Amino acid sequence: MSDHLTNDQIALLCEIGEHGLFKAINDMGPDLQRLLSGRFVEPKEGDSGSVLQLTAKAIAFLGERGAGLNEA
Repeated sequence: MSDHLTNDQIALLCEIGEHGLFKAINDMGPDLQRLLSGRFVEPKEGDSGSVLQLTAKAIAFLGERGAGLNEA
């Protein structure tokens, strides 16, 4: 599977990195499914799988493209 992501998928990665994302959504949508299957996101440890977090692969991917996360 290619690591090429769409702009919408990259934006979703940034959103997950900044705020986490609850998986308790009936229709995860193809963008989120792509991020999960590509191992860009994973369930957050200790949260019984309800919140997603970025993987090291996603952090490296965003860093290579200069799409850093906002620091609040």
